[in-house]
Amino acid sequence: MPERLTGEPLVVPETELSVATVEQTADYLRLRCVGEIDQSTAGLFAEALAAAVPGRRRVEVDLSKVTFMDSSGINALVQQRTPECELVLIKVPPRIRRVLEITALDHIFCP
Repeated sequence: MPERLTGEPLVVPETELSVATVEQTADYLRLRCVGEIDQSTAGLFAEALAAAVPGRRRVEVDLSKVTFMDSSGINALVQQRTPECELVLIKVPPRIRRVLEITALDHIFCP
């Protein structure tokens, strides 16, 4: 059984995360995420954001197929937010939008 201090996820996600670029130009990119964004998959999410944001004015993240997001995913979003690039969440499921509302981040990430 994984322990908290090992860095291993306490729960294995029901759905693995996939992140794909579905549209891009020189200053715009849209990512589509499918699955769960939690402690075990947040690294992949953060890497995709880190690769998408530099040099672009707008990055949209389509969450329509994301079934769960915890604070690890929210942390990845906050870490990649820059004044140079508008990082926007689109097609946000109600459960995830509620988490963003509770943390007052809906005003920042949801148009």
